[in-house]
Amino acid sequence: MRTTARGAATTWPQWIALSLYGLALTMTSNVVDPPWLSQKASELAGPGWQNTLLGSVAFIGLIWAALVQPIFGAWSDRIHSPWGRRKPFLWLGSLLLALALAFLVAAPSVPLLILALLLVQTFSNMVQAAYQGLIPDHVPEDQRGRASGIKGFMEIPAVVIGPLIAGYFLGRGQIWGPYPVLLMLYLLVGWITAVAVPSQALAAPPARRPTWIYQVEWGRAPTFAFWLAHRFVFWWALLTLRTFLIFFFRDTMGLTMGQAQALNGTLSAILGAMILLLMVPSGALADRWGVRPLLQASLGTFGFLGVSRLYGRPELPALVAASLIIGVGVALFVAASWTWITRIVPSDEAARYLGLGNIATAVGSAIARLSGPAIDALNRATGSMLGYDVIYGLAGLLFLGSLLLALSLIHISEPTR
Repeated sequence: MRTTARGAATTWPQWIALSLYGLALTMTSNVVDPPWLSQKASELAGPGWQNTLLGSVAFIGLIWAALVQPIFGAWSDRIHSPWGRRKPFLWLGSLLLALALAFLVAAPSVPLLILALLLVQTFSNMVQAAYQGLIPDHVPEDQRGRASGIKGFMEIPAVVIGPLIAGYFLGRGQIWGPYPVLLMLYLLVGWITAVAVPSQALAAPPARRPTWIYQVEWGRAPTFAFWLAHRFVFWWALLTLRTFLIFFFRDTMGLTMGQAQALNGTLSAILGAMILLLMVPSGALADRWGVRPLLQASLGTFGFLGVSRLYGRPELPALVAASLIIGVGVALFVAASWTWITRIVPSDEAARYLGLGNIATAVGSAIARLSGPAIDALNRATGSMLGYDVIYGLAGLLFLGSLLLALSLIHISEPTR
């Protein structure tokens, strides 16, 4: 990868090379949760308890992810090696993640499934902590909106392909089917990163060590708290919507588990295609207009409209419409949110701060998983599918709450470094 002085990446091919690990990580997360975990929950839980097991196991994994990523980020900021600060964590984490994924698929009991998921979260967050530091390391600040758009553009195909692959194999009862696909993908992106990404980071290692891994120096990132708040609420809403869709399709539409897996893959492809079309233009708009207009357009408005199309017992056209509407909102959100955070984190501790930022994503996603026990309890108590209606109504209110947080950004200055 040709770069300018001090390892700066300023062209689209360079930004693509910096973003390839996002493709692999997003593919992994979209195969693991919900397809693989839903399949394991279906195998290991009794009737009426599958949403509970799915939500509880995922909750434990995400809380663990929130704790470990800042640790790996801090280590990545400080490591001295011939391959730079990020590559050792990318490569070692990928190897260990491959082993953990095999353990997850083979887990024969709930305790071993939880242990396997904790290992998956540990090593995937080891990779993610280092990967998230690449754009702040190598991309000049005034080009980070476009670079963030490319990052999202590289990740979104995995949102489409991951569920499609999982739906294809799991719909045929082949739970191991996605595994070799993930292995080959990590080998490919690891090789390209080794060749194309410079080992010397643009930013110098931090001059001093924080007194605590989870310490935030608010004076260095004055809008970081706002970013955490809006990210937390958005992911709580989105993952409340997404996590239980496979069981929602099965229970409310009279589908088999295999048919529900396949439908989830198809709708994920539609949503992902919409995001893919809008991601790069959204990043360019974030550089031109700033992040506030994009956040205000995405948060709540599109999400709430999309959830409203799922309420009740939707037919296929309503499900397609919801996927398209939510896809627009997610594209605008991802580009604006990542542009904002890469501008406000301190350059010398980018991976640690981005790891701390991921706490908002992980905790919001984890709380969303607690909806699983609520769905099952309401369904059992009423002898109906009321649990799904209540939880998806909550998701709509959360999207509106995220919109209010985005509107509050009018009162603060545009994030800068």
